[in-house]
Amino acid sequence: MAAFADKTCWVVGLGRSGVAAGALLRRHGGRVIGVDDAAADALSSRWIRDGIQADAAGAFDDLVLGVGAPPGVPDLVIVSPGVPPGQAVLAGLPPAVPVWGELELGSRFCRADMVAITGTNGKTTTTELVAHLGRRDGRRAEALGNVGRPLCLVAEELEPGDLAVLEVSSFQLETVRTFTPRVGVVLNLAPDHLDRYPDLAGYYQAKRVLADRLTPEGTFVTWTECPEARSWPTRAARLLFGGRDAGADVFFAEGSLRVRDGGRDRILAGVAELALKSPPNLLNALAAVAIGEALGLGREAMGEGLRDFPGLPHRHQLVARRGSVEFVNDTKATNVHAVCAGLDGFPDPVVLIAGGSGKGEDYRPLAQVMGMVRHVVLIGQEGPAIGRALEGTVPTTLAASMEDAVAEAGRMAADISGDLSARDDGGRVVVLLSPACASFDMFANYAERGAAFAAAAIKAGALPADG
Repeated sequence: MAAFADKTCWVVGLGRSGVAAGALLRRHGGRVIGVDDAAADALSSRWIRDGIQADAAGAFDDLVLGVGAPPGVPDLVIVSPGVPPGQAVLAGLPPAVPVWGELELGSRFCRADMVAITGTNGKTTTTELVAHLGRRDGRRAEALGNVGRPLCLVAEELEPGDLAVLEVSSFQLETVRTFTPRVGVVLNLAPDHLDRYPDLAGYYQAKRVLADRLTPEGTFVTWTECPEARSWPTRAARLLFGGRDAGADVFFAEGSLRVRDGGRDRILAGVAELALKSPPNLLNALAAVAIGEALGLGREAMGEGLRDFPGLPHRHQLVARRGSVEFVNDTKATNVHAVCAGLDGFPDPVVLIAGGSGKGEDYRPLAQVMGMVRHVVLIGQEGPAIGRALEGTVPTTLAASMEDAVAEAGRMAADISGDLSARDDGGRVVVLLSPACASFDMFANYAERGAAFAAAAIKAGALPADG
């Protein structure tokens, strides 16, 4: 019998994950009602934009759009990650109705080894890198979850021994019930999503669910510099990445990435050989190797994968050059911790572009990582607030648009570059978009913001980095 035969299932939130969940439920006999607060035209436009209109056409038996809930009581509700727990359609449900997320649904059909990667920053790059290392080791490895491909899309296809590498948000962890990955990972923890959670403790508690879900056969991976996650009890084995002296199993020493192997250190790759060398990406590499160790991936294959991983758009991505001035797009840095991580240890002078729509964060920690920042060009609603937090630390300028900000930052960087060229060692100057904010005050999403940054750099006379 089909798993959901004679069951009425609501899917609330009809983006990528909702469509994938609806299709899976229908394949297994469910009567699926899609629920979304968008109007029909807006929903259709969203499906076309995301390229999922064909999938959506077969994912639902009926749609209930706009304000209101379907009639009757469902047997099961699947919620998309962006749907808050207090939404009206959920508030009226009887307590006996199970409410799962798409991740929980997909995991019940997945026979592959599952890796769940969470944390405040670095999730997407680490997820893609682990999948890359898995493929280098000869395994089918799919990067899924918040990277844009729902688990429900491929859960039934994956075989034992394959890898489902999942970027998992705190929102998704709120709705897991039986989800039990082989490896659970907390990369780091810092203030974020305080517009959703009542306080920082609430946000961290949502992440802690991952440690609770692991079994004694699993592995819990985290960073040596994340005391909160290190303190969480778990039944799983522990494996640390980060500082050698802090007890890490995977670390950098003497210019190479190393793995602790009994009483010896094994070298996987030299730092100079790594495809991505920005400070955040060096940590991502450590995390990915730690996960690979937990999965039993071959070390030679992991070393090869670290050398040829191409990286991802919008994350410390070099998009244009003008002489010795480089334009680097880090639009995905939508919180303070991400910006701090990216600037801490940055090797070159920076003109920073920051600002956007707020998420309830304190911007004062930014002042601690301004060592290589020569000037900050501020944009968006939060620009003035960031400027106040940086007062007395670094000069700031307000700009009315991304185009104006990039033009101004480019001029400043050229002046700094001229100063450097008078020195014997020369050097580059980086115009860095690293906003510390969401994008919704000026753009549809972070990707559109990054594209606007790259276009403005070209308009200001730079040449595309891949040109």
